[in-house]
Parts: sequence; structure tokens; C-alpha cells
Amino acid sequence: MDVIFRSVVGKLWMTIIALFALVLTLFSLLLVQSFDSYFFQRQTNNLQQLADNLSKTLAEQSDKTSALKMASTFSSVHRTGLIVVDENVKPLGKNVGNTLPQIPLQELLQSRELHLREAIAGAYPAPARVIFESNPSDRNGRIQVLAVAVPLELTPTDRGAVILYQAIEDFDDTLTEVRKLIFVVGVIGFISTTVFAFFLSSRITFPLRQMKETAQRIAEGDFHAEIPIRTTDEIGELAATFNTMASRLNEVVHALSKEKEQLASVLGSMVDGVVMIDEKGKIAVTNPPAEHFLRDWEYEQPSQPAPLFELYRSVVKTGQEVSEDIPVQGRNWSIVMVPLYDREQIRGAVAVLRDMTKERKLDKMRNDFVANVSHELRTPLSMLQGYSEAIVDDIAATPEEHKELAKIIYDESVRMTKLVNELLDLARMEAGHAELKLDTIELRPYLERIQRKFSNLARERGIGLQLDISTRQTHLYIDPDRMEQVLTNLIDNAMRHTPVQGIVTLRARGEQPLLLEVSDTGSGIPQEDLPFVFERFYKADKARTRGRAGTGLGLAIARNIVEAHGGVISVQSKLGEGTTFTISLPDKPRYK
Repeated sequence: MDVIFRSVVGKLWMTIIALFALVLTLFSLLLVQSFDSYFFQRQTNNLQQLADNLSKTLAEQSDKTSALKMASTFSSVHRTGLIVVDENVKPLGKNVGNTLPQIPLQELLQSRELHLREAIAGAYPAPARVIFESNPSDRNGRIQVLAVAVPLELTPTDRGAVILYQAIEDFDDTLTEVRKLIFVVGVIGFISTTVFAFFLSSRITFPLRQMKETAQRIAEGDFHAEIPIRTTDEIGELAATFNTMASRLNEVVHALSKEKEQLASVLGSMVDGVVMIDEKGKIAVTNPPAEHFLRDWEYEQPSQPAPLFELYRSVVKTGQEVSEDIPVQGRNWSIVMVPLYDREQIRGAVAVLRDMTKERKLDKMRNDFVANVSHELRTPLSMLQGYSEAIVDDIAATPEEHKELAKIIYDESVRMTKLVNELLDLARMEAGHAELKLDTIELRPYLERIQRKFSNLARERGIGLQLDISTRQTHLYIDPDRMEQVLTNLIDNAMRHTPVQGIVTLRARGEQPLLLEVSDTGSGIPQEDLPFVFERFYKADKARTRGRAGTGLGLAIARNIVEAHGGVISVQSKLGEGTTFTISLPDKPRYK
């Protein structure tokens, strides 16, 4: 019930009922008052006029007794009671009539409302409404009488009064019927008003309920919802405006969603990490590189909060951009944080995190590259110059010494030529100009030939050189010379880092793709050097002597040759346990 009264239907119904009740009540009161005034005035005038006529007629008749009988007969016709009294208020004649109610005449004569003494004295008092208590058997319990007293000249010296009275129960019956009619009209009006109110309310509230349902659907994310109302009234205009609002909201949400997706794509594709911190100091947005940084920091220092919050406090305090370099898990991160403003208030900050590890390594490698190239070229040039001067100045006295000096000059020139050629090959391959002469070759004979190539050297150094072919694939589609260059470089490196009684294994396994592996049981490569072993002039073993060290270009060249075949080369190593280089070759290599 409370729900109905709180609803629009209930409120409208109560308003219409209250308005109808007010109008009906006012109408009833005015109608009853109007009936009362009209009938009372009309009955009073008629009774007053009748009393005057009877008084004049009686005054003119000499035979008062006959005149009284005639007046009684006349009053009976008009359903009027007649009493004639002398100056001592004694009845001289009367006619009660069978149709009049039985009233106590003595009480009527003594009623103060009648003003009988004034009438006997010759005045014309106003008509009086006298109420009498009836007998117990009367259903109404009381009798209302309208009485009129007018002066009467009995003789020239005697005066009296004529009293006419009528019961006003006919008027009460009329009012009762009017009240019944008003009650019936009120009931019919209440029912009709209720039906009309609920009909009108349903006409009004049905579109409102549709709007509510549509708004609920929009709140749940269905921005294509539309109100199916096609009226031309105010509700129709409201529905059209609502649909326009929903359409524009859908466009705005679509634009925001598209912008969000674009922003997410941009953030996801960025190499740099991005972190947004809100005004409460909580991380609101991150991208994958930033998440990687936060995970590494939590793993390295779980009891300490991320350094971003220290920078955030500094940004909020100063309102200026701050930057800092932070080492985390062996990597160097550069962090730049700027404030976010909402009008003039700082509502957060955005931090950009860049992994500078590779750049710092590359800077170091560039410096090492210059030092290595200058060292690799200066040393043979110095030896060429020194031994050449020795020959020119005839320092070598015997032919054997001349031959030994010439042999050194030749070896250094070969070494220098090899370095220059490798630099040229590497530059050409990195520029995408690697030339491959692809051919189909038999796998086993090809690998056995490479094994035999290092057999004598392995025996001299006391190293076991093994060949393991555990694949059903029998042929390779490669550039045999280029791939031999790769395997030769890998086996040579493995033998130089494998101690006596160690084992170097050349292995072929897998089907699609085919895997060629070169593994050893040597000293291994430190974990921090693994990401950089394929860079130019990078040497993990800083303690190598020049006689045993290579140029530092072999693995870089090997990676470019393998990638030119469409393959991948990788390395796994553990310090003190050995190293494994793996070459993954596709079925049909592509030119790079």
C-alpha cells in the first residue's frame, strides 16, 4: 500500500480524489444552503400572506363563529394549522387537521420565538421556527414547525391574533432526498474518478516506466537502448530528448572506448615503462615494461616500497619534474616523473621508466670496440713495422733468422687481413646483403667432415670430440660453406674453453625444425654476459691472452649467417659446467 501511495499513480489518484471530494463537499453545502434558504423564504412568505388574508377576512365578518369555521376549512385545504386567540391568549377557535403532526398547542402559544404578545398589540413579528420534542414513537424524535402570528381586530375595542403554522418536515424530506442524491453522485463520482485517475496515470506512467527501464539498460552498459515512444506531447518530446541524449552518450562512450583502446595499444607497444599514480599515491595505470620493473623491485627488495613513491612525494612537494637512475636485478632503469595537474592542483604524476641496460652496455661496447680494433690493428702493424725494420737494417744475420722474421710478418698480415675481411663480411650481412648459395646436402657426411677437420687438434689438446646424430632427417637445404663457417667457429670456441679430458659434442636432433648443437664441458659463460655474447668484439673472458683470443667477431658473424637462413641461434650456459650453442633451422630457409 505504501508503494502505491509513493508512486505517481497513487499521488495522482489521491490528488484527483481530494479535489473531487472538495468540490463535491462545497457543492453539497451550497446546494443545501440554497435549498434551505429558498424553501424557508418561500414557505414563510406564503404563510405570512395567508395569515394576513385570514386576519382581514375575520375582521370584516360580523359572524365570527361562521368565519372561523370557514377559515378552518380553508386552512385544512392548505395543510395549515389555525389558532385564533384573544388578547388574553385564550383560543377562540382552532383547526389542527388530520395531516398535521400533533404538537403541544400550549407550548406553541407560550413560545418566545412566536412573539405572540407583539402580534396582539398590533405588530407584525417575523415568522418563527419552533422546535418541539415529539412523542417517543415518532421516528424523528423532534418536530419543527413554522409559525406566523398576525394581529386580529375582533371588535373595535378587542384585539387578538391569528396564528398559522405548518410542519416543515416536507422540506426536511426534500433535503434528505437531496443528500441521498449527493451521496449517490459522490459514490459514482469516486468510482469514475478512480477509474479515470488510474487510466490517466497509466497513460502517463507507462512512458515513464519505459524511460526507467531504458535508463536501467543504459546504466548496465546497453547504450543502444531507445525509448519506443512516438507521441507529440510533452512526454514524446521528453522521450525524443532522452533518445538523443542516449545516442550522444553512446557516441561519447564509443569515442572514449576507442581512445582508451588506442591509449592501451600505445602503452602496450611502448618499449619504455609508463606508470600513472593518482592523487592518493596509488598506482592507477601501468604497461608491461613497468610491471616488469615493479615485479623485479618487489623480488629484490620486498620489504621496501618501490622508489616511485619517493619520487612521487618529491614531485608533489616541488611540483617539478624529477629524474633518477635506479639499478634493479642487474639492470639500469632511468626514471623521469612529471606532475599531472587538474587546473592548479596536482592530481597525480606520470613516470616513464626506460631500461638503459642495453644502451649502457652498448656505450661500453663502443668504447671496447674502438679499443679492440685499435689494439687488434696496432699490434700486427707494430710487429710488421718492427720486423720489417729489422730486415732492412740487416739485424737478422743468418738466412734462418730472415726466414723467421718473414714468417712472423706473414702471420701478422694474415691475421690483419682476416680481421678486415670479417669486419667487411659482418658489415655486409648486417646491411642485408648476405649472399647464400643454397644447396641440398646429406647431413651425416657433412657433419662427419667437420668433425674430421678438428680431430687432430682435439687429440693434441686431450679433448674428446663427439658426433651425435639423433634425427631421422637425412638432408639439409643450406649454404654449406657459410654453415660450415658457423660450426667451425663454434667448435673452435668450445675447444679453446674446454680443459684437458673435456668433451666437445656436435649434435643433430629434432625434425621440424632441425636443431644443430655444439656443446662443451668447459668453463662456461657468466650469466651477466649471456645477453651480449653475439655482439661485436664482446669477450666474456677478459683474461684471454692475445695468442689464444679471437677477433671477437665470430659469434656476431655466426648469428647473421643463421638469421640469413631464417633460423635462430641461442646459447645456454652455466659457469663451471659448460656451454651449449643451439642452431634452429627451418625446412626451407629464406634469404634475408
